[in-house]
Amino acid sequence: MGPHDKAFRKLMKEEGVAEALLRERLPPSLVARFEGPPQHLSESFVDGAGKGHLADVVLGVKLTGGASALVLFVVEHKRTEGAFVLVQVLRYLTSLYEQLARAPGTGRLPVVVPLIIYNGDAPWSGPRRFSDLLEASVEVKRLSVDFEVVLLDVGAEPACSLSAHPTLKGGLLGLKAAATPRAGLGPVLGQMVGALADEESTLRFFLQYLMSVVGRDALPLVERAAQQQGQGKEKAMQTISEFLESKGYRRGKRQGLKEGLEQGLEKGLEKGLAAYRDGLRRVLLRRFKKVPAAIEHQVAEADAATLTRWLEAALEAKSLKAVFASH
Repeated sequence: MGPHDKAFRKLMKEEGVAEALLRERLPPSLVARFEGPPQHLSESFVDGAGKGHLADVVLGVKLTGGASALVLFVVEHKRTEGAFVLVQVLRYLTSLYEQLARAPGTGRLPVVVPLIIYNGDAPWSGPRRFSDLLEASVEVKRLSVDFEVVLLDVGAEPACSLSAHPTLKGGLLGLKAAATPRAGLGPVLGQMVGALADEESTLRFFLQYLMSVVGRDALPLVERAAQQQGQGKEKAMQTISEFLESKGYRRGKRQGLKEGLEQGLEKGLEKGLAAYRDGLRRVLLRRFKKVPAAIEHQVAEADAATLTRWLEAALEAKSLKAVFASH
């Protein structure tokens, strides 16, 4: 299983995400009949032969009224758009219906809705109906099997309309980022961080996912995304800071601190020093969790050169005492 599939499955397991996806992407007339949230079923339910042709996610939901009390959604995530993706979907549907036909029931089968999540590098240009693959007239196509898929092309859809559910939106933005050229990656990362700001584990997971598919080039953009969050997003900033440190990323931090000091000094020495002292306090609290009153006093009285020396030391020192050893 590749990183894209793992990321998608992880996202679908988050609380409320699968239900939000179905409620936002399926016809309102069908959603209105939901009796409750969808349940995850075994992916192997799709392919009883067990030959490795498994759908990414299989969801079941009960409906109100009618003979079909159960609707199964085969949610298939795709990174690449093959010419015959719908042939693979047909194989899933055939296997699933074979098993449903063997189960005790009223003689009628429940509806199966295939839903494709696509995050390829290029917009989806393939068919959405199986009959579009057939080389035949409309009259002849009516005699053959046909179905339509619900498609979500995360790369082509604007970020603002991906989802109203924060976790689902953040995860889809992570998938979108993986398909975004580096020149446009920054804004997508910023939106992903904002959506997942209160979901520490999910944010960390998608940062790791992007690291695996984009590489270290994403690290400075991740840091910038954290800096843009501002007040009220301290949890997200701390999560990203810890992630960057775990990847040995230092240069960007020092450069950012240096630029921050220079910008502050341009507005006035006192304002610049105050900003620099505040930056040092933040680093100390993040690294060592607590700053004694005596240290606070030293920081408040120090000049720019001393603050610079302490800040550089704080990035690498093993203890709070080591930071101020040279004072």
